[in-house]
Amino acid sequence: MQVVNYTHARNNLKSIIDTVCDDNEEVIITTKNNKSVIVISLDKHNKALSKIKKSVQKSIKEIELEQFMSADEAFDIAMRSYRD
Repeated sequence: MQVVNYTHARNNLKSIIDTVCDDNEEVIITTKNNKSVIVISLDKHNKALSKIKKSVQKSIKEIELEQFMSADEAFDIAMRSYRD
């Protein structure tokens, strides 16, 4: 993961976009005011969103079937699934 300041990002935006998309790399852009954003590819964003939606749908089904687990167990499972 790269970290660059705003000026560098502004002056090298195409290169940063290429790196993010072509190398599947995340880039953090920082400002002088200690504000930061992370740039990820649309594909990576969509995959993460899809995983979240599937997890929520599964949880809803489990609730409907009255299949519960502790919050700690659920959190551990969710964290493992998002590391992939």
